[in-house]
Amino acid sequence: MKGTPGIFLLLPLCFANAATAAEEPPFDDPMFRRCVTWLMTGEKGALIDNICLEEFDLPSPAMFVCARKVRLGFKSKTDQEACTIILEEEIKKVKAGYVK
Repeated sequence: MKGTPGIFLLLPLCFANAATAAEEPPFDDPMFRRCVTWLMTGEKGALIDNICLEEFDLPSPAMFVCARKVRLGFKSKTDQEACTIILEEEIKKVKAGYVK
């Protein structure tokens, strides 16, 4: 019974390592890489937005695209207004979000 307390001390570490491994993004998954590329560039994302959201919990690239346009400039006033609407909708979601 001398070795038993050591086992109980190691069990939480094993579970913590397993949980951490489960939370790591699947960088070797081609679809994950495609979703991240789409997220960052806003290009080549046709028909994958649902997969990216459901499987990898990655959002639409709209916020990244709009943030880039703020820095580099908008193509038109309409383009600027579209980003304003997108970002205002996201602000509403943030304000209504869950706080732990």
